Amino acid sequence: MRRLLLLVVLVVLSLFLVAIPAGADPQAETFDLECDGDVPDGAITANSGLGPWTPGFAVDGPGVYIPYQLEFVATFYPDGGDPFVLGPDTFVKPAPMNTRSHLHGICTFEGEEQLVDDPDFGTGLLVFTAEAHVFWTGR
Repeated sequence: MRRLLLLVVLVVLSLFLVAIPAGADPQAETFDLECDGDVPDGAITANSGLGPWTPGFAVDGPGVYIPYQLEFVATFYPDGGDPFVLGPDTFVKPAPMNTRSHLHGICTFEGEEQLVDDPDFGTGLLVFTAEAHVFWTGR
């Protein structure tokens, strides 16, 4: 079961925090965030190179959403089978040290991924919701 949760995390993070290939249009793949507190809602594109902790760049102006805690739950709807829930699961790293100059908040996002002949799941639809505890560097 732990292996399945790891796979779901990788799918979720690849959807949310995937690196955009060099030369690709950064507007082509965006994710909408709904945030609380002083962190603004917004659409993001992803930076590259930091795995699950990759910052998301704000599409409509300056700002970077930098995650330090990720929580998710996913449901897999296999073709011809009963759906099952994976999670909730949480991944945490220390919050940023420079907290005076950045706003903190919780942003939610959701998505889905069609899996085809996946070695662990088979074929079906993976639907997820997630929260990212972030600090935001824009003003």
